[in-house]
Amino acid sequence: MIPEERRQRIYDRLMETGAVRVSDLSKEFGASETTIRRDMARMEAKGVLERTHGGSILTRRMSSEPRYDDKGEREVAAKRSIGAAAAALVQPGESIFVNSGSTNLHVLRHLAAKEGVRVVTNNASALEAWREGNELVLSGGRYRPRSNSYVGPLAAHSIRSMYADRCFIGVDGISLRHGLTTPNESESEIAQLMIAGTLGAVVVVADHTKIGTVAQFVTASLERVSTLVTDRRLADDFEQALSELDVNVVYADEHEPGSGV
Repeated sequence: MIPEERRQRIYDRLMETGAVRVSDLSKEFGASETTIRRDMARMEAKGVLERTHGGSILTRRMSSEPRYDDKGEREVAAKRSIGAAAAALVQPGESIFVNSGSTNLHVLRHLAAKEGVRVVTNNASALEAWREGNELVLSGGRYRPRSNSYVGPLAAHSIRSMYADRCFIGVDGISLRHGLTTPNESESEIAQLMIAGTLGAVVVVADHTKIGTVAQFVTASLERVSTLVTDRRLADDFEQALSELDVNVVYADEHEPGSGV
């Protein structure tokens, strides 16, 4: 098998499964593990994949920002379960930052049902989710319809003037190499300020479609993340890499109501 054909087949396997292991490909293609790793290194340099300890995961580039209404219709069940699992981490008396995004709408809905929490958010969907009893603080700022959120200098000033015990950060992409990314600079700025102002856990909420996706603007490296709440099992190498970065993974489908991390 010539190198170009082998790399195409590696890419095909990645498209099918999202992750591959060097040892498996070596056996399948009748090539040495050194050769497979060399292929993966060339493919990583082209941005096709990210290498992990024993294999690779597919890298997807986000070419344009989807509209909020479109995102809200995707993976609804997964986002709902992620919202429940994420909100269950919160303890009474906490102050919490929540940024924009359709997954965080479900986090807000579940936070609204908890007692004794204070939420600060730039997510314009918060009002539809909220109930009487908990304190809700909207950042204000320039309304951005595409993300249904508040951004700009006024929103930034509001977030910068407060601290939180925990934050929930929705992302468009999460990558071992590039960290947390989003396609809009204004959204990235607000998320960065929330992370900087969080004294405790930084919790990323992301369904499986965000894993391996890379958007234009970097929000934070994975070293700053405490917990990832997602809906499907990660590739073993990806989960191991997160563990080495002290990132705890919570799987929403395994979450038991009332448990905490």
